[in-house]
Amino acid sequence: MRKLSLRMRLTLFTVLLLAGVSVLFTLSTIYNAQFSYVVPYLDSDINFNEFEVSGSTITSSQAAGDDVPGESEDYELYTPDQMAAVSVMSSSTAQFNSISLWIMLAVIGGGGLLTYFLLGRALRPVRDLSTEIEGITEHELSQRVNAGDAHDEISSLAHSFNTMLSRLSKAFSYQKRFSSDAAHELKTPLAAIKTNLDVLQLSDAPTTEEYRQTFSVVKKQTERMIRLVDDLFTISSQRDYDFNDAVDFDSMFSDIAAQLAPRIEEKGLTLNIDPGGLTTTGNSVMLMRAFSNLVENAVKYNVEGGSIDISSSADGKKYTFAIMDTGIGVPAEKREHIFDPFYRADDSRSRKIGGAGLGLAIAKDIIERHGGTVSAAPGENVGTVFTVTLPRIPAE
Repeated sequence: MRKLSLRMRLTLFTVLLLAGVSVLFTLSTIYNAQFSYVVPYLDSDINFNEFEVSGSTITSSQAAGDDVPGESEDYELYTPDQMAAVSVMSSSTAQFNSISLWIMLAVIGGGGLLTYFLLGRALRPVRDLSTEIEGITEHELSQRVNAGDAHDEISSLAHSFNTMLSRLSKAFSYQKRFSSDAAHELKTPLAAIKTNLDVLQLSDAPTTEEYRQTFSVVKKQTERMIRLVDDLFTISSQRDYDFNDAVDFDSMFSDIAAQLAPRIEEKGLTLNIDPGGLTTTGNSVMLMRAFSNLVENAVKYNVEGGSIDISSSADGKKYTFAIMDTGIGVPAEKREHIFDPFYRADDSRSRKIGGAGLGLAIAKDIIERHGGTVSAAPGENVGTVFTVTLPRIPAE
């Protein structure tokens, strides 16, 4: 059995309600007419000598005879004149009850039809909205439904649907760009490996040095792909992590400095860490990865002989960390995009350095999973300042 439409269901509910009210009203009217008019009328001092019923005349003598319909012992309680009145009132009451019932049926039927018609007009915007929504596919997310100017619930629903479409369109665009960038990043090292293998194959008798050089390129590009795949897994993984580790930020920054020491010395950088004695509860491995990416970014894009300053402070219910470098900086128009996956403010320089554009995106994702925020701003003179805020959760 096909499910009834919303219009028909609302109509049935309305008809049931209308029928209940009409029946109650009709019964109360009949009861009120019987006991508020008929009985008091019989008990009054009205002259019952003659009553006209359906074109005939009933007199008191006729009422007293055997021709009175329905005569029984109960009528002995009435005088002949009152019996004539009873006859008239019975006929009038039956006629009144019949008319009342017909009016009740007319009200129920007419009310049901009128309700069905009005609901059709009221639900027309819903049908139009449904038709528009059915025409929207994953390839036409730029299309929007007509919200109208009614400012009612239907218009509010249309606005909410358009907002959802905007979010979906943005998410799909982001996903397509992410997939395209990931494929491009994976294609680059694979192309380098294939090129070197093809060159080696062209030689009839490759030397040991050629083998060694090809092996070095293949190993380097393979390691690059492994790092890239690892980063992609980190940024796209939605699995649950434990956030119950006791995190000591002073110790964390010391470990990061030790890991990056060779690259810091290679560029002649000065790393200054201002210990704040701050601790929190979270995932120590993830936070280590996030702050390591931020510091590594400061190392990559710093100038020779530059400096990196790391400071921390506590304010109310949050911690604030600042990582300042004296590097090349980020143009204002590109600053809001640097946390997007695969985005590079300076594409040629980033490729030369060897970055895939995922480090800052991973850092942002990890910090947000911990309930914090990360932002970038220009330094006082040169370089960039990365500011991280994290909730102040006492270490257990």
